[in-house]
Amino acid sequence: MVHVALRMLFGDRAKYLTLVLGLAFAALLMNQQGAIFMGLLNQATGPLQNVTQPDLWVTDPGTKWVAEYRSLSDQKVGRVRSVPGVEWAEPFFNAWAVVELKNGDFKRVQLMGVPRTTLVGRPAVVTRGRIEDLWIPDAIMVDENSAPMLGNPEIGDVLKMNDRRALVVGFCKAKRGFESNAIVYTTFDRAQEYSPVGRKRTSYILVKVKPDADVATVQAEINRIADVAAFTPQEFRKRSIEFIVTATGIGVNFGITITLGFVVGVLLSASVFYQFTLENLRHFAVLRAMGTQTRALVGMVLVQALVVAVVGYGIGAGVAGAFAIMSQKIESDLATYFPWQLLVGSFFATLFTIGVGSLLSLRRVLRINVGTVFGA
Repeated sequence: MVHVALRMLFGDRAKYLTLVLGLAFAALLMNQQGAIFMGLLNQATGPLQNVTQPDLWVTDPGTKWVAEYRSLSDQKVGRVRSVPGVEWAEPFFNAWAVVELKNGDFKRVQLMGVPRTTLVGRPAVVTRGRIEDLWIPDAIMVDENSAPMLGNPEIGDVLKMNDRRALVVGFCKAKRGFESNAIVYTTFDRAQEYSPVGRKRTSYILVKVKPDADVATVQAEINRIADVAAFTPQEFRKRSIEFIVTATGIGVNFGITITLGFVVGVLLSASVFYQFTLENLRHFAVLRAMGTQTRALVGMVLVQALVVAVVGYGIGAGVAGAFAIMSQKIESDLATYFPWQLLVGSFFATLFTIGVGSLLSLRRVLRINVGTVFGA
């Protein structure tokens, strides 16, 4: 009976293609918009994407997400270092600066300051130059993908950053934050010269826990210090993402788009699959007249629905995946993130869309009158 069901499905190519393409469009919309939304949420974690060395991030308790913080005093660094179980604690600087371009334009950049001695918080990948070159006076290191924003400088070129001299000594790879500004690295002390702050100079304190110490215990001890809060990278990432989702309209906007794709898939697939079943009622009536059991007829409809769902989903998810891969290869500003949970969720949503149509079709098939066989 499976063979007969597939012959009926593939026999009406126009209806089959309409069903497949409708589900493919719905799956494409759900997966593509979902991947872009997840990518934007990843970008909202800012420097958390690039700094992998610390076990804990220490910041002001009022910090809602990584890009908005209240600076800590230098004394807090010493207090954190004195906590039992801390292997090292280093200050990290994250601020903004303006770079003057040769064409008279300007560009706002995200300025990262790492401690001069340990260089903790440095970029994971240096493509040109050496990270130690940041010890050169006025040295900065530019994110490779940010170079076009700054007029494509070369090593040895001098930029003007907040009216101060900035010497390009190398290039690195770093993931941009939510605002997609250019990223520049320098030392902690020099970063404060480019972007002056008050007496509280430390944006975050990066903490590494000793191998024989418990991270949760050290975290609790740091939280005992007044006016600081310690978060694991995962906790800080979750905190930042929750803020973006709740405090901005991004979650609502993408939710509407994804829901729209789902609704379009339900309406289109249900109507077309129902129409397809109506046009094949005679075939089902013939099978019923020949003694085919109800269970077999139900199985035929479900097989047809499953085949259409799998093929349509495969096309839609494949196109969305290709878009994600392409955007990553060209390192587009439109970040995408394709977790397996998104694929699984969209697959079951696709099954649900065609399931609605199959339920409507099953009602007609089960109520079919055998006398239909003898109709005109």
